[in-house]
Amino acid sequence: MLHSSTIRLAAVLLGTTLMVAPAFATGNGTTAANSMNRTGGHAAAAGNTTTGAAPATATKARADKSDAQQLVAEATAEVKKMSADPQLKKLLAKAKGVYLVPEFGRGALVIGGRGGAGVVLARKDGKWTDPAFYDMGGISIGAQAGGSGGAIAFLLMSQGAVDAFKSGNKFSLNAGAGLSIVDYSANSQASWGKGDIVMWSDTKGAYAGATISVSDVNWADGNNMAYYGRKVDPSKILAGDVTSPDAANLKAALQG
Repeated sequence: MLHSSTIRLAAVLLGTTLMVAPAFATGNGTTAANSMNRTGGHAAAAGNTTTGAAPATATKARADKSDAQQLVAEATAEVKKMSADPQLKKLLAKAKGVYLVPEFGRGALVIGGRGGAGVVLARKDGKWTDPAFYDMGGISIGAQAGGSGGAIAFLLMSQGAVDAFKSGNKFSLNAGAGLSIVDYSANSQASWGKGDIVMWSDTKGAYAGATISVSDVNWADGNNMAYYGRKVDPSKILAGDVTSPDAANLKAALQG
């Protein structure tokens, strides 16, 4: 038979156990809840980061397309300026293609100057294709009298000149590539028919009629993708297989 003191001690110990156990359970629950909250917070933060990244990416894509559209708008203005010259307008009407560079970079057209974003269009079945985007690396124009930079256009008078833009990246427009370039600014109509390419610029006094050479012409993949919404081969654009309604004004300006 158990002593009453032993019974009382057992009861005390049992009561203490019953009181402590819930406390541990509550503590564990709270710890688990806090852990879940922290995990949830990280997840929410990650979710917010992801959510934030999507609009940022979309904004960049819109910005890229806006840049490409701006270049086409500038090229359209360039064509309208060229068309104000009756002789140049007639020459443009005979061209098989055109490479439009609204602004040649680094502030001046100098020997070995670099940087020029532009668009190329080809004539197919009497109509102009949509623009393919290219970057021009360098241009050398013999002995020059200076110039402050500005718009440049290369009128592609032969099929060989057009085909050069379908050949791939890092090609040149010069005698080494079998192409002759003559300067429209030389005011010699007799020379215009002798060149595969006729070069025009709105920069006065920039050239001395010397040998013209263009190097490092590359496909501008970023602009082509942004403008057409997918990766496209510029040769397909120049073949008339890729189109965009955004090019209507430029093609209309060229059509005259």
